[in-house]
Amino acid sequence: MRKALSIVAGAALLTAGGLLALVDHGQPILATAPVVPPESGGTVAPTPASEGTSTAASVDATLPPAPPLAPRPVADLPVIEVAPRAVHVVPDSDTPPPHPVTFEGRDGRPLTRQPAQPSAPAPAPSPRTPTQITGAARVTDVVSLDVLGRPIQLFGVKPPQSGDRCGAGTQIAARACGDVAREALAARLRNNATVFCRVPAGQREHRSAAICTDSSGVDLGGFLVAEGLALADSTQSYDYAGAEGVARSFRRGLWRYR
Repeated sequence: MRKALSIVAGAALLTAGGLLALVDHGQPILATAPVVPPESGGTVAPTPASEGTSTAASVDATLPPAPPLAPRPVADLPVIEVAPRAVHVVPDSDTPPPHPVTFEGRDGRPLTRQPAQPSAPAPAPSPRTPTQITGAARVTDVVSLDVLGRPIQLFGVKPPQSGDRCGAGTQIAARACGDVAREALAARLRNNATVFCRVPAGQREHRSAAICTDSSGVDLGGFLVAEGLALADSTQSYDYAGAEGVARSFRRGLWRYR
């Protein structure tokens, strides 16, 4: 009889699922029997969970994978036609002359005007007058010299008038101022033949006027004006106006008879 009761008690324990109450640090832990996996082709049955937990959803492993999405068609890019660029060829020959222009006048008659022809190229400039001239000089006129074959006019002075009279000394009779001036300038160059001439800026080519000094440094134009043998040319320069005032005050040369 005892043997039969023990067999019945063991079967009841197995039927209840074999739950064992285990106590760990005072907290009850429920141990469940392992879940037997289902056969192939079936679904996973939900396992009873403990109180306070949610039930996991079942997964169907028999569904085929989703096919990939086909790519969307892309619209073609627009085509823009570019016109070819015009190329202007420059002719190798000269440009032909322009055609005459015809128009009507106020009276209605046709008038023809010829276009202006291109002007000829300007001639090459002539060589400039040298700014400095040095060499032996000789007298050619009252205020003119010849330096190495080049005619030089003394700058800033002008010769006396034809009616002017000059005297070289108190005992000599008066003579024409032009003759007296040439003699005085020639006597100056006999002792100092080499002159140094400088052409001021702005002088024209056909008038080679220059300021000339002899080898001793005396300005020849200023020498003639200071002796009363020439006049200061204010149209060219005012440099000799003071020397002319001194000659007039002392009544030298032509100022003695004016």
